Amino acid sequence: MKDDEYIPFGEDIEAFLDREIAKPITRWQDSPQLGYEILPNKYFYRYQPPKPANELLAEFWRLEKEAETLLEGLAQ
Repeated sequence: MKDDEYIPFGEDIEAFLDREIAKPITRWQDSPQLGYEILPNKYFYRYQPPKPANELLAEFWRLEKEAETLLEGLAQ
């Protein structure tokens, strides 16, 4: 359920409120679905520190050279 409303520019505010806000309220008791939400990251996430910057730069330049050789092969 949303707790904020966005009124389109140029629309009559009274008409918007009558149309959108006057809708019946959905309550948990009215919902036929029961259950819960599982957040996998909360329970299964294992932190892995990022690679050091010098390793990332070395990999970047290796990939850059590889891309240049592929582009040279396409140009021929």
